[in-house]
Amino acid sequence: MRSASVDAVYRSVERLQVAVSSIMVPLRLTPRIDVPFQPFQTRFGSAAAGEVVVTRIEGARGQVDRSRKLITSTDPELFVIMLDRRGSVIVEQDGHQDRIRRGELVVLDTTRPYRARYDDPCDAVVLTAPWAAFGLRVDALRRRTAARLAGDSGTGAVISAFLTGLGEQLGHLPGPSGFQFGEALTTLLVAGICETTPDRVGPAVELTDKITAYALANIADPGLCVEAVARRFAISPSKLHRLFRQRDDTFAAWVREERLQRIRRDLLDPAFAHRTIATVAARWGLYDPAHLSRLFKARFGQTPAQMRRLRSGTPFTNSEP
Repeated sequence: MRSASVDAVYRSVERLQVAVSSIMVPLRLTPRIDVPFQPFQTRFGSAAAGEVVVTRIEGARGQVDRSRKLITSTDPELFVIMLDRRGSVIVEQDGHQDRIRRGELVVLDTTRPYRARYDDPCDAVVLTAPWAAFGLRVDALRRRTAARLAGDSGTGAVISAFLTGLGEQLGHLPGPSGFQFGEALTTLLVAGICETTPDRVGPAVELTDKITAYALANIADPGLCVEAVARRFAISPSKLHRLFRQRDDTFAAWVREERLQRIRRDLLDPAFAHRTIATVAARWGLYDPAHLSRLFKARFGQTPAQMRRLRSGTPFTNSEP
């Protein structure tokens, strides 16, 4: 995830395109000028909260294209959650088109082509976050792309109001180290979007969702394992394995990834700088330092000690633990 911060007024569409693309993914911007010789002007502000980036765009009419030729294998896999604050915008993805009006939200997936056309002056708050931040809800969100989400009632209204506030307070976001704030944002989005989805899920999906919610609530328990969770939900271990295979994962691998991501987050957070690595790891259910070091090196290319030194600006060598 790119984490550059911007807060400026752009009078060149080319420079704005570079700024937007550097923070999100490569995009093509095409302004619509209604009056000959009318100057182009758009305000673009951006700030990070961990791996989540919030932007506010105010200005010209026009079109945003994420065309197939702009998509490469090196681009990050992101969701774009957009709140329209004025007029309306027409969005298209996967052959589906919808008109998003003031106060409404829409989800877009940057791994597939999409288009957003602003026939009214643009005023939007846009949140971008990596797929990994949404856990097992990725498939549900991908089914909801380019579909209007109401922002005037229920959880949608909460999200709409919250994103509006974020867009007005970009200067107060915690920055790339604010992982916990970013996690809170994605949790709110998942709750709101999946609550309003019209998709009907089957019993297996519903059961898997309940299991993942239970596991996340008990992620710090070192006894969290296939057998214990299977007993908790009165199913066999083999059925639990089948449920997660349907999502191209295993329960043990998913729990391991969730723990490692939380340990990484804490090691990069200055608020935990006074805690030992063993204490941070134990907070998330991992108590064997040697095992943790091997897992961490395999997943992130660095040991926990190396990552902590990198955060503090202290260089390390390959011989360091």
